[in-house]
Amino acid sequence: MVNYDIDQLKILLHSFYLILNIRIVVFDDKFEKIAEVPDHECKFCSLLLGDPIAEKECRAADRHAFMRCRDTNTPYSYKCHAGLTETVAPIQYNNIIIGYLMFGQVLQQTDAGAYWEEVKTRCEKYDVNIEDLYSAYREKQPITQEQVNAAAQLLEACAAYLWLKNYISLKEGNVLIRIDEYITDNLNADLSVSVLCEKFKISRSKLYRIAKKYYATDIEKLIRRLRVNKAKALLENTDLPVSEIALQSGYADYNYFIKVFKNIVNLTPVQYRKKYKRAQR
Repeated sequence: MVNYDIDQLKILLHSFYLILNIRIVVFDDKFEKIAEVPDHECKFCSLLLGDPIAEKECRAADRHAFMRCRDTNTPYSYKCHAGLTETVAPIQYNNIIIGYLMFGQVLQQTDAGAYWEEVKTRCEKYDVNIEDLYSAYREKQPITQEQVNAAAQLLEACAAYLWLKNYISLKEGNVLIRIDEYITDNLNADLSVSVLCEKFKISRSKLYRIAKKYYATDIEKLIRRLRVNKAKALLENTDLPVSEIALQSGYADYNYFIKVFKNIVNLTPVQYRKKYKRAQR
């Protein structure tokens, strides 16, 4: 489904690494590695990955991060099983996640010396020479939370840039692309499962499979979320009455719109608008 310009990807990754001295990797939607800079793990991680249990826990931590990122559609930062910091950002086309950018193997600490005791405790169960691991640990340059946050912002910008420059692109004619574009452009229309199945000549089971695989939710929940996001934008940027916003967001039933909006946002549309306006003052 996805085309990758590997040479251009590596140029962008190299620029990120050259500026920040942080390892960065591109993964596809199946969590498989596509490109990386540098093209090897850091010494600390290489030592750990020599142990099968450590390698298994490393891959499990990565997978959990990808799934968390996929479910929230937002960047996700976390500490890995060994105590290093990793950050993942989604690469998206409209609402479809088509890959991931990850930077990691970062020592996020203000007191790296004291933090070693925690890292040592985490790693003592692995079959690795602790002295060699400590030597590799000391070679790592500690960075602050502020630096991690800044790198995460750059990572998110890089994810958008990959799509903008066609370094990663979707193949033409794919039914997923056509469904996604139709939903995005017609949120105020009838987007029931039966209508979508008829329009794209697919079965209900296939539509549900597509939604589960590429949106990590069912199609009805996706549409509700997108409609509420549209309503939020209209509440923030216009003075339209809530009844009109309901219609433009695909809800002919005003009361049902209020119910759906409150269920997702935990505020009524009126409360949301007031809170947003106060925050802008």
